[in-house]
Amino acid sequence: MALSELKGTDLGTQTVRIEQGPVRVFAAAVKEDPDDYTGEGATVPPTFPFVMPYWGSMGTGGAAGLPIERLRGPGRMLLHGEQEFIYHRPVRVGEELTGTGRVSDVYEKETASATMAFYVREMDWRDAAGEPVVTDRFTLIVREKKG
Repeated sequence: MALSELKGTDLGTQTVRIEQGPVRVFAAAVKEDPDDYTGEGATVPPTFPFVMPYWGSMGTGGAAGLPIERLRGPGRMLLHGEQEFIYHRPVRVGEELTGTGRVSDVYEKETASATMAFYVREMDWRDAAGEPVVTDRFTLIVREKKG
């Protein structure tokens, strides 16, 4: 079931400007005080990099670069698995970051009731000087019911 040929797939690059409005909205959505993330140079909430690959992608870029249409199907369930952020320095309001995505791993696990395929997507975000800022590692699980 797992599409092992996706391992190593380049998902392209994407550039985003970290804007105060979306940071404040995100902070409120995760029950943080938006005022803590206000002002040019303010840091963002720790899990904010998860949403950055979706900006302007219209379902075709960043994390959406995984071939969701090939992973869906009868008896299958798409699940959010692990999420990890490796910070090299804080992400700040007002800066522009460029992320490069890839499928870093694909593997499968069997249970008595289902086969689960795991797709690990990594986004490496760098600043305008090319210095690393944060790596976002996300695992998508495709659970396919047996029988």
